[in-house]
Amino acid sequence: MVDASFQESLGPLAEGAVLSDRVFETVSDAIVSGRIAGGQHVSDKSIAEALGISRTPVREALQRLTWLGLVEVSPNRYTRVTEVTEEMIASTLEYTGMQAGMALQLAMRRMDDSAMQEAVALLDRMIEASDADAADDLMLASRMFVGFLTRESGNRLFATVMHEASLLVARNLRQSETLIGTAEFRGECYRRMRVAMIAGDADAAELWFRRQHGVGVGSLPV
Repeated sequence: MVDASFQESLGPLAEGAVLSDRVFETVSDAIVSGRIAGGQHVSDKSIAEALGISRTPVREALQRLTWLGLVEVSPNRYTRVTEVTEEMIASTLEYTGMQAGMALQLAMRRMDDSAMQEAVALLDRMIEASDADAADDLMLASRMFVGFLTRESGNRLFATVMHEASLLVARNLRQSETLIGTAEFRGECYRRMRVAMIAGDADAAELWFRRQHGVGVGSLPV
């Protein structure tokens, strides 16, 4: 018998060409959004029954979710959604700082003037949210900014890795109201990054972005 509540948590099967990919998108969306909570047990049988499909594509999707870190497996004991810890949040913030800096570096070397103007406008939204100490708004603005930079990076491999990791990042930081540093500190970093971007100085822009996250600061201009 199908678990109606679990079926509702999953929602409809995502559209796509490959069934295992559609299962992955559907289940990962349910996890990232919190409809399937951390610690909740899942199985290929329960998911297959809820979606009305065979278990083979579900197993493939669960393997991918396990590799990504959204699901953990203990053989012959359980398959469950991982829970977010303080250490995981800290690691995620460190990771995003390093990767966001790389996205900025790559994008700045390839963006045209129009794309640069759009990137600066997205950064301005981050500055506005940061100045207001609005954690949720800053998180959303940051995701939009980094997502745009990733698309403008011109590096398909980097974009693919960032897309996969973005699911884990979004889930780990979804309920976190963590703001790095003070509004004054963030504002200085973002504004200096903005100046560097407009000047076309990719190295300085990347370093200011990483400084804001407290990672890989290197040698910064004064």
